[in-house]
Amino acid sequence: MRLSRNELLFVALGALLGAVVACAAKAGLVARDGAFPPFVIVLLGLGLAELLFGQATGRSPGTLVGMPARFLAFVVGVCVLLLGERYV
Repeated sequence: MRLSRNELLFVALGALLGAVVACAAKAGLVARDGAFPPFVIVLLGLGLAELLFGQATGRSPGTLVGMPARFLAFVVGVCVLLLGERYV
């Protein structure tokens, strides 16, 4: 399976969100054991980004990115989050 440009950008956005949330967790802005754990913030950020890009392009949000790319973006974002919390 090949990923389109939109899907690759979405995966990169997942990695960026993971890095941002890791920095926020390291700085103490996000509680690691709070009501919204950091991985939920990554998931909500990806969903919100897909809704915003869908609204901006005038297409249905479900048609912009395939499900394998969504899953990959979430996994990459969480992995960057875990590595960022440990090594940043």
